[in-house]
Amino acid sequence: MRCRQLLSLVAVVAMIALAPTATAAAASSVGAAAAVGPVKGSSVVYTFGVAGTKGKVLRTEHEKPTAIEGIEGSVLQIATSNSDTYALTSMGTVWAWGIGSNGELGNGSKTFYASRAVQVDFPQGVRIASLPNPMPFDGGLAIDSRGDAWAWGLNAVHDLCLPDGLVVLHPTQIPLSDVTLGTGARTHSLFDSHGTVYACGDGSYGELGNGSAANSPTPTAVVGLPEGGVKALMSSWGGSGALMSDGSYYDWGYNRAGQLGNGTTTDSSVPVHVALRAPVTQVFQGGSGPKNGQTLAILADDSLWTWGNGAHGQLGDGTTHNATIPIRVTLPKGKKPATVASGGFATYAIDTSGKLWAWGRNEAGQLGTGRSGPDQLTPRAVGLTLRQISSTAQNVAGLAG
Repeated sequence: MRCRQLLSLVAVVAMIALAPTATAAAASSVGAAAAVGPVKGSSVVYTFGVAGTKGKVLRTEHEKPTAIEGIEGSVLQIATSNSDTYALTSMGTVWAWGIGSNGELGNGSKTFYASRAVQVDFPQGVRIASLPNPMPFDGGLAIDSRGDAWAWGLNAVHDLCLPDGLVVLHPTQIPLSDVTLGTGARTHSLFDSHGTVYACGDGSYGELGNGSAANSPTPTAVVGLPEGGVKALMSSWGGSGALMSDGSYYDWGYNRAGQLGNGTTTDSSVPVHVALRAPVTQVFQGGSGPKNGQTLAILADDSLWTWGNGAHGQLGDGTTHNATIPIRVTLPKGKKPATVASGGFATYAIDTSGKLWAWGRNEAGQLGTGRSGPDQLTPRAVGLTLRQISSTAQNVAGLAG
């Protein structure tokens, strides 16, 4: 199979109080990570870390969270790929910035790099309702208000579920209807359609969940999930996962460092159950290559658990060991996790007060502290007050408003 070296992309959405005094206080609290650029309108998105890949494609770095210009409207949601960030507004429009050489910006161009947001060009009348999170390698996905899914960007292994086209410059409807959930990473995508989870793209490590290691250019059903609805879908470099409505969590695919959390290091082409002490309320897979890959989960009892690769401290337990079964991550006393995300070698949690915590690798400023530095082995307060966070690989974006 084709190997891709990804450098990461981390997107962080920050919602700061609208009152002028609160906004000023939040900006002051950032300290060394203070935003660069103007803050305009009701929502501001920031970028930090590294966007892009090694080699001929542009690599851009931001050690400090940098404000993104050009977004029109109030941002409701963000999502990231390895090289781009996408923002969904209350008007149902989607805006993109980052690498555009494979059509990732979705505006019909092959722009090398866009530091200013450009509008993704959907057909007239299409209103986007949600963004799958994260996104496939060098590509974008969106789900509209009618339950149709759209894809654009690089489609090299049919990871966009489109049978034709290596590079897709405009959003193109994929062959599924009644889509409620989606996600994508590296060279595969997952969607929930009519109550069934479908996957497409590269299946080398069993990440399509259909019982084989074969690729699929069109959606193929994931087999072995229990009865009941799916609450969320997850994806990473060689893995996939599904959070069920009853709070149980299943994952499948690459497992060389215990990424599946089932006590083994054997890949699985069908879903396996992750044993946790309470129902899962929120979960996120991270990973951008064979040398990382980890999952972070919040349980109904407000505890935080993680498993997989810990080579750079991304498990947050103070070591650089891997974990084949879930281990607990402890935030400072009185802090409860509200939402989590994980990139290639770094992991993030927002507590119930909105404070961002980060740990893991920081060689390119992806922890959001305003400077590069050594690995962080336990959760560290970043100095940003956030409401949402999304990360892919090791780059950066963000929102405040």
